Amino acid sequence: MCESPRINCVLLVDDNPSTNFLNKKTITATGLVKTINVATNGVEALDYIHKRGKFKDKNCPKSNIIFLDINMPKMGGFEFLEHYEKLDEELKADIVIVFLTTSNWEKDKLKAYGNGFINDYIEKPLLEEKFIEIYNSYIENKVTT
Repeated sequence: MCESPRINCVLLVDDNPSTNFLNKKTITATGLVKTINVATNGVEALDYIHKRGKFKDKNCPKSNIIFLDINMPKMGGFEFLEHYEKLDEELKADIVIVFLTTSNWEKDKLKAYGNGFINDYIEKPLLEEKFIEIYNSYIENKVTT
């Protein structure tokens, strides 16, 4: 555990409240993150990025890491990526996107890694060690706060 948070914000995009609760607990235990926010589907995640809808006028710092589920109502992970691709470069800059999913289908992994915005693909549950590994791989040498 570190002395002060080094990651400004993590956005969890998952429709399962229990999963979000456990992921928040896991991430908080690392001591690396200042703010953790939740969107329950891809539409809400886009609203978060644009600071609109239920996120308008709320504390919505730019996410350094987005953990994205594949299967969600309204808009799943792959559909979110189609919309994300069209965003202004400024909105996408310096964001690490990780699929965090129960899917171990090879076709999903290949599709994910074929997308230029996916940095990693991990199967649930999110473990502290895996979060720290993602931090070390993608965030550690960047200024994030």
